[in-house]
Amino acid sequence: MYGKITEIQAQKKNAKRVNVYINDEFAIPCSLELVYQYGLQKGKEIQEENLNAIAEEDNFLKGKSDALRCIEKTHKSEQQVRDKLIAKEYEEKVINRVIEFMKSYNFIDDKRYVQSYIKEKMRTSGRNKIKFALSKKGIAKNIIEDGLETLGENGEREVALMLGEKKLIQLMKSENDRNKLYKKLGDFLVRSGYSFDIVSEVVKNVLKDVIYDVEEKVDETEEDSSKLMELAQKRYNIIIKSEKNDAKVYKKLSDFLLRKGYKWDNIKHIVKSVMIKEDDI
Repeated sequence: MYGKITEIQAQKKNAKRVNVYINDEFAIPCSLELVYQYGLQKGKEIQEENLNAIAEEDNFLKGKSDALRCIEKTHKSEQQVRDKLIAKEYEEKVINRVIEFMKSYNFIDDKRYVQSYIKEKMRTSGRNKIKFALSKKGIAKNIIEDGLETLGENGEREVALMLGEKKLIQLMKSENDRNKLYKKLGDFLVRSGYSFDIVSEVVKNVLKDVIYDVEEKVDETEEDSSKLMELAQKRYNIIIKSEKNDAKVYKKLSDFLLRKGYKWDNIKHIVKSVMIKEDDI
């Protein structure tokens, strides 16, 4: 026999928790839920093994609450939840029990997590970057590989092509050298996680029409604003036949003139002039 409960005192900062005193000495803190579950009351005799069981159960309840808070805003992998509990210094026995609870109610599911992550990230990242990020989250290699099978090469190429075209427009605002464009665009796609084969194919496709424009770019020292205005007006008339959204018209016209080698500072004024003039008609 360990002793007699002499007091059960509510904690000041948390009304749902109490401090249990045995033989007038503090013994353990625990959830109010366990007070009712174990029938704890003042004057009751309690054995040491029962007290240890209550303490362990209390740690489980706290660990469960911390784990649920961990996934409250975003899904987490099993390892991420486990790491969170380790950081809070829970014992391994308690952590394993919490993880089993979370898995039994599908609060954590690495296969589902991988599918969701890939679906979200494939719009901006390639297979290599996604694979590396998932491995850092402690997800098993076979689960990652199974998930990546859903990321077909054709779909991956389409996304890489879209990103490459978008990046090229940004690069051409400050760079017109063919070799530098090729390298910067390739480096960007590699950092985004795409394989060498996809990067090579995308860069060639993106630049195949632009390289000619870059080679034949306007000599900026002889640039004639009237010629730029004429070119912009002709292209504008073509674009508005299939596009009515002003923002999209502005972007398409600007992108076209950038590919022709004109400076951005000149382009933005000309494009605005063309569109404003059209609106006044």
